[in-house]
Amino acid sequence: MARVKVNDIELYYETHGTGEAIVFISGFSADHTLWREVVDRFKKNYQVILFDNRGVGRTDVPLGEYTITQMAEDVAALCSHLDLAKANFIGNSMGGFILQTLMHRYPHLIKTAVISNSASTINSCYKIYLASQLEFLKANVPMEALVKASCSWVYSYQFLAKEKVFNNLIQLALDNPYPFTIAGYHGQYAALKGFNSEPWLKSIQIPTLVIGSDQDLIFRESSIKALSEQLPNATYYSFKECGHLPPLEYPKKFYELVRGFLADNCK
Repeated sequence: MARVKVNDIELYYETHGTGEAIVFISGFSADHTLWREVVDRFKKNYQVILFDNRGVGRTDVPLGEYTITQMAEDVAALCSHLDLAKANFIGNSMGGFILQTLMHRYPHLIKTAVISNSASTINSCYKIYLASQLEFLKANVPMEALVKASCSWVYSYQFLAKEKVFNNLIQLALDNPYPFTIAGYHGQYAALKGFNSEPWLKSIQIPTLVIGSDQDLIFRESSIKALSEQLPNATYYSFKECGHLPPLEYPKKFYELVRGFLADNCK
């Protein structure tokens, strides 16, 4: 566990295990604990690098609007600090936006890419939802209500039907010592709204696994699949009965899928 100066912020990161390096990039308003269900699996065979994006967790929360390019530059600076000549990257949701930008601007850093539940841009439905959540935050709506509302967007109905699982998700959020803030939410929301990778996707040649889910309400499967079709060297896999976060709903299957992809492309 450490913090490092990158660009204009102090960024929090962790490293676990040894072997081929994998950098995990979390999505909107999520810190590094997004990967909590898969870390122990990956660290047995790989060096796992986790961090908090600007605006969340134990990383600084600068005021103002952020950009995806700026957040990608943070990751590139972290890689430089860790002397990672070339690594594997996994990005979920907005983390997929950041990863696409790294693939475009810093291809020399990337051996393989796994883009989970992301697309080339944000859709209007998700924009409306995020804008509403920001207004609720400003109105001091209780955190429990905000988390319950987000769960209905993020997870499959089969997953949420398990009462113990649902209650645990709520409690984890309430117990988080570093909850997301209005400033961080505002900054990352601006980054999401300003992103569109369609003009340059087809120029990327990095081996890529694109993962979608049949019950993802944030990025519909059609848009995730369209992303994979625009990447010249991509393969696509779809999780069934799964929402926006396969690493949490199906951690074992997610690990096995990624490990198989890495085995095929890291020879």
